[in-house]
Amino acid sequence: MKAPAPAPAERASRPPLVSYSPQPGIYDEAVDEKKQVRANWKPFLRDLEELGADELQRRWDQAQRQVTRDGFTFNPYDADGGSSRPWVLDAIPLLMREKEWEEIESGLAQRAQLFDLILKDLFGPQQLLRDNHLPPEALFAHPAYYPAYHGLHQGEHGFLHLYAADLARSPDGMWWVVADRSRAPFGLGYVLENRIVTSRMLPGAFRQCNVQRLASFFIALKESLRERAARFKDNPRVVIWSKGPQSKAYFEDAYLARYLGYQLVEGGDLAVRENRAMLKTLGGLLPVEVIFRRLEEDDVDPVELNPDSYSGVAGLLEVLRAGNLSMANPLGSRLVESPLFMAYLPSLCEQLLGEPLKMPSVATWWCGEKEEFQHVLRNLDDLIIRKAYRVVDEPPLRPAEMSKAERQSLIEQIKANPNDFVGQETVVRSTTPVWTKQGAVPWALAVRSFLVRKGEDYIALPGGLARVASEPKLLEQYTTTGERSQDVWILSEKAIEEVSLLTPPGQMVKLRRSGAELPSRVADNLFWLGRSVERAEGSARLLRCILAVITGENEYEPELRALLRALAEQGQIDPDYVIPGLNESLPSIEEMLPKAIFDTHLNKSLRSTIKEAFRLISIVRDRMSLDAWRIIHRIEETSRRGLDDVSDVLEFLDRLILDLVAFSGLAAESMTRTQGWRFLDLGRRVERAWQTSMLLRSTLTSVSDEEQPVLEAVLQVADSIMTYRSRYLATVQPGPVLDLLLTDETNPRSIAYQLVAISKHVDELPRDEHQALLNVEQRLALALLNAVRLADIYELAQTSAHDEREALDRLLKRLCDQLPRLSDTMSSRFLIHAGLPRHFASSLGRMR
Repeated sequence: MKAPAPAPAERASRPPLVSYSPQPGIYDEAVDEKKQVRANWKPFLRDLEELGADELQRRWDQAQRQVTRDGFTFNPYDADGGSSRPWVLDAIPLLMREKEWEEIESGLAQRAQLFDLILKDLFGPQQLLRDNHLPPEALFAHPAYYPAYHGLHQGEHGFLHLYAADLARSPDGMWWVVADRSRAPFGLGYVLENRIVTSRMLPGAFRQCNVQRLASFFIALKESLRERAARFKDNPRVVIWSKGPQSKAYFEDAYLARYLGYQLVEGGDLAVRENRAMLKTLGGLLPVEVIFRRLEEDDVDPVELNPDSYSGVAGLLEVLRAGNLSMANPLGSRLVESPLFMAYLPSLCEQLLGEPLKMPSVATWWCGEKEEFQHVLRNLDDLIIRKAYRVVDEPPLRPAEMSKAERQSLIEQIKANPNDFVGQETVVRSTTPVWTKQGAVPWALAVRSFLVRKGEDYIALPGGLARVASEPKLLEQYTTTGERSQDVWILSEKAIEEVSLLTPPGQMVKLRRSGAELPSRVADNLFWLGRSVERAEGSARLLRCILAVITGENEYEPELRALLRALAEQGQIDPDYVIPGLNESLPSIEEMLPKAIFDTHLNKSLRSTIKEAFRLISIVRDRMSLDAWRIIHRIEETSRRGLDDVSDVLEFLDRLILDLVAFSGLAAESMTRTQGWRFLDLGRRVERAWQTSMLLRSTLTSVSDEEQPVLEAVLQVADSIMTYRSRYLATVQPGPVLDLLLTDETNPRSIAYQLVAISKHVDELPRDEHQALLNVEQRLALALLNAVRLADIYELAQTSAHDEREALDRLLKRLCDQLPRLSDTMSSRFLIHAGLPRHFASSLGRMR
């Protein structure tokens, strides 16, 4: 008979591990073999018991919502929504004693030092190969080896700058290294976010447990990067080089750039000039002294490495050879990630350091050696098989779980290419408590630790990235496998001093204002982000007005056709809906419009516009505030759910407009007036001017019999109805409406207001100081502004014998044609370094 569920009061106060039952024969982090709580866990568990199960669950739910709001994902931008998923953080951290951690730190520091010496030899005298301490295949047969790597490194700051080790604890309580990571170790940004969320979720326990802080490691990281450029200048320009939003690590790249205060760049932002690495900015080319590399080694230079790379910079290896640039991690460091090296580390440690290896690797046999090859084949069912050279992340092969045919096929592969395989001992991982609604349960544990070289030493991060899974196999492939992540708490025996990356109070900071040091790619993305946000708001206002008319009292409103014409001009619905006769054979507006709004296959739909805005803010995330990100992220989340009911769509549009207005308010009130803000606002102003021009041209150039409802609807869409009523207190007339929306420079919604702002922005963009005349974009902006200022409203409002406002149509046509030209001119002048530009004219043409 099933036991009754505990009462709420009983459940809230019961001990967190009351039903916790680890598997026999496996080391558990929280309890010993007698199921007694380990000493280092007792204070933490007492705090959880006081908190209660219900409160812990509430806080964990709240933490997960924060993770979602922050867009804390494995891949923040995925156009198809495929691999992008929230990062699931567990409510319970992993706890380690300070003394135990010091032993791990010492072992990993020795290991990092050893790898540094191995790399120094392999790309130097190669004595290890000459003396047969390493097989030549370790270097020359590696698929990722390039002869061009030789002679790149200056040597004074070591070959291995940042190192990570994946750890597992065996049943006897001993820690083992199961993988080494040396190319661009993944996970530091996730460690930071885990700590922020967990310390907020459990502030009392965090303080009482004297958890060591992470900031000291990141201070060391910043100082080490500065050291690498000491020969250049005291304040070097350090950039974080990311592959871009298509990379699985892009969220972390942006996160680290914001936290460390470095510029986040992509390959298109960099160039080589006069044997120097240069950053392309609006103000020109600026020298770069240090690159913190986050992309693959063979993508760095398409001339000497991978010719198919779209992320690299031609000629960069020559800059490294000349000693004009420092790169961390240096090229070639990825070689020691290969499992092959694990088989030789004990002897190499004795040879190079004169001492035994402190932190052992999981037992490894390289099949390129005859005896090891025979051992692997004899013990195949007791081992896992991996590729000897790590190029991409692949799960291990498990012969014991294979069919007879699969097993035989594997044996034939190993015999045909023994150098390509290693056999490794099967890892039996420890377990640790993981929180569920039913209480704590034991899951398998994997830990990644990080070290950075500073001076001659390696400094370990006092924590790490813990991953947990109900099935141990899920932890064997790469860092983002596993079902959850945990923060790692190193428990100090004494009170912890506060550490911060901020400049110490007594140290003077040189005052400065950010100017033209904005990469052209970033300016391009900010410009289009402004356009996308403004386009989404304009579309939402137009759609809301149309749906309000549809759900109104009268079945056939005269303004509906005019508004639908505007919507069709923007490409959001089939133009046949505004052609009498043809529209009768189409589905009703009520049925069609909700589907069109959320249609991801229609690239002019509102959903597609929101999706583009989210893509763009993901790319420039390091430039936007967390609040701005959260707004667009929330919009993206809510717009994914398609709606069919018109009233539900109206409610969605109301919320959407409020969110978009909030984003615009943040940009207006919180962004410093740098070139970044200027391009964001330029995009908004150009888009609003164009949208309003198109709206007026679609609705007011042809006069209908009942024009007053059309005029009122246009004022509603342009968010100017209250201004009109407070100003005129009379029947709505064409002249005053055109004045308010076209020539009134005090109305933030008018075309004139946008053109004034555009003209001011264009005047502030970087330009040749020796150029006395106005440039092309200045002349275009000024010409459009003057055309609007010189317009005679009464003449524009007049109608011809054919019920057409011909003068108004000519002016609006000029605006609709020249605004794209202005945008393209700015793109060719300032944003051309961003790569293949998105042409504004063609984009707007598609919208028609």
